[in-house]
Amino acid sequence: MRSPPFQAQLEMDSTSTLFADVVPLFPLSGTILLPNTVLPLHIFEPRYRQMVESVSEKEMVIGMIQPVEQDSKGLYQTGCLGKIEQLQQLPDGNYMLQLHGSIRFNVVRELEVNSLYRQAQVDYTSYEQDLDDQSLSKNPEKLYEAFRHYTEKKFIQIEWQKIEAIPVHYLVNILCMNLDFSCTEKQALLEAPNLSMRWEYLLTLMEMAVAETTIGTTSNIQIN
Repeated sequence: MRSPPFQAQLEMDSTSTLFADVVPLFPLSGTILLPNTVLPLHIFEPRYRQMVESVSEKEMVIGMIQPVEQDSKGLYQTGCLGKIEQLQQLPDGNYMLQLHGSIRFNVVRELEVNSLYRQAQVDYTSYEQDLDDQSLSKNPEKLYEAFRHYTEKKFIQIEWQKIEAIPVHYLVNILCMNLDFSCTEKQALLEAPNLSMRWEYLLTLMEMAVAETTIGTTSNIQIN
């Protein structure tokens, strides 16, 4: 008998709990999670429903990672640990959740497990800077200008007052996560050594997209 739907608001645990040596993996092509950002997910596949049910009894963490190619079993080495902040079970047994990015990791080795979902031993030492102050001493106007050209070329409609109200360090990360870059490009943004380098990569990718785009259709983009 299925338990009734539930909804929970969860608090962040201690650092030691967040940084588990073994984490469940959620491979998702074209999707990256970055530190101090929020990623909404709809969980419907049986293996990932099992994953959510398992972690809800433990550390409440998931490792977001990209497959090297769509539908490929091969994974990139670098992903990002996310902490489940909000979790809601739907009447059909699926889940809606919000994942808060904590720290990037490198996969040490994938484990042989009995669970439907994949698990890996991970290492965080290359990304300890993710825990430092993420303020960015850059002129936001340069970012706004590049993004404005990108949206005009891609025919994306944006509420600029909302964009300019977002702290620039957070805006960099959510643009990296949400803009229409390739899986390889998003992986490069994820693996950028620090936020300053990610800023530079992001500007370059937007400039390249503007130069390459000649036609497009009207789109809508939501910035959370």
